[in-house]
Amino acid sequence: MGIDATTALVNPNLVDFWEQVLAPGVDGAVLYGGRSSSKTRDTANRLIKLVDDVPVKMRILCIRRFQNKIQESVYTELKIAIEHLGLTDQFEIQKTTIIHRVTGSEFIFYGIERNLEEIKGTSEIDILWVEEAEKLTEEQASVIFPTIRKEDALILLLFNPKYVTDYIWKSYVINTPEHWIKRHINYNENPFLSDKALRDIAAMEKRDPELFNHIYLGQPLGDSELSIFKRRWLDACVDAHKVLNVPATGRRVIGFDPADDGEDACATADMEGCLVTALDEWQASKDELTKSSRKVWRRARDANATISYDTIGVGAFIGGHVNDLNRDNNAKVAHYAFHAGGPVSYPDRPSDPFNPRSPKNKEEYLNRKSQAWANTARKAMMTYTAVREGGSIRPEDVLSFSSDIPEKHLEELFTELCVPWWVETEGKKRVVPKKTLKKDMGVKSHNRADALIAADNAKTVSGAMMFLSKRNQ
Repeated sequence: MGIDATTALVNPNLVDFWEQVLAPGVDGAVLYGGRSSSKTRDTANRLIKLVDDVPVKMRILCIRRFQNKIQESVYTELKIAIEHLGLTDQFEIQKTTIIHRVTGSEFIFYGIERNLEEIKGTSEIDILWVEEAEKLTEEQASVIFPTIRKEDALILLLFNPKYVTDYIWKSYVINTPEHWIKRHINYNENPFLSDKALRDIAAMEKRDPELFNHIYLGQPLGDSELSIFKRRWLDACVDAHKVLNVPATGRRVIGFDPADDGEDACATADMEGCLVTALDEWQASKDELTKSSRKVWRRARDANATISYDTIGVGAFIGGHVNDLNRDNNAKVAHYAFHAGGPVSYPDRPSDPFNPRSPKNKEEYLNRKSQAWANTARKAMMTYTAVREGGSIRPEDVLSFSSDIPEKHLEELFTELCVPWWVETEGKKRVVPKKTLKKDMGVKSHNRADALIAADNAKTVSGAMMFLSKRNQ
């Protein structure tokens, strides 16, 4: 039997969530997940009960980004909740608002794409309910959220995740602010779904597992057809060395993406053989490049690892700093200059090592960076195939991420890897410029990703890392 206005609306699986959300000191809540999980209906029911139970006037602002008419808002869901709870005598349902007859509490509805400035002037809001919050941009959020100024005001963000690049996903799920509650819920926690709905969901899972994961399990899309890395590849690479019984031994490299000012940050990625063992990122103030270099140098010395550093910008000075530290401390930390903007390696070899008919590297890739991103992405794809489909793979083609790395750090790395896509310059592949990512998608510099690429693509000669003369630093 399907859910309708006469069916129970309170999802018992969300009782604990609402108890936490409505407790003192909570600024906001994120309720996200797949389709048919009862998020919107449960929220409408909770808010109607809250307004009817609280003997004071409240203002609840209900918004979504695109809304051409009131029926496209949560207005209808609130009407259903009122009817279900038998409260039709308590509420006055007008064409554009819903008002509690006793307290004067009101529900206000806006589509923010056309009414942003009007919302900005809205005052005394007790609860802000953002439906389809995944569509909210950073600019819109920066205008709307500060208008919720009352001490006990609450922001509710409801959505089905879409892309890992979405502002709300990055800022409220991956990096959940303090005093916020988040809850992921899917269809399998909705006790009100009909047998027909469950059959349809099962059919999609069998027909298209990836689409099923996105639509019904609330997994954001991390790729497009042009994306260099696919999220499903990276997920399969977590502890892939254990699944494939490949020893996580071999050369130790610390990939270093340096920075010394602005929004950019320093980042490192540690690898031992095929395994990524650690990730780090930190802000470095202006003129702190030497301090950051010393930090990485110490770690490399203690781990008997080689530093592979990106030479673009301030990175051009890293080799000199490492040499000075080696000289002053009688040490021999090896280092490799990863020239991201330089010419491709092995220019006359096939760009696909498994297809001798593929274009040559110098014909396929614009520079060393694009070649390196393609190389590591190929490893991720091959590892995915071996893990998920049981295909054969050489140990040197495996890419594995240790599950000991904090989940938040892995999520941030995977997001950075999945965002960039291929563009063409002079008929050759090139990683989309960082300036384009920031301007078009609001994505900051992919520091961890660059550190990983530098670590995974450090060249060796006869199995040993190359030391560079001062001329090539």
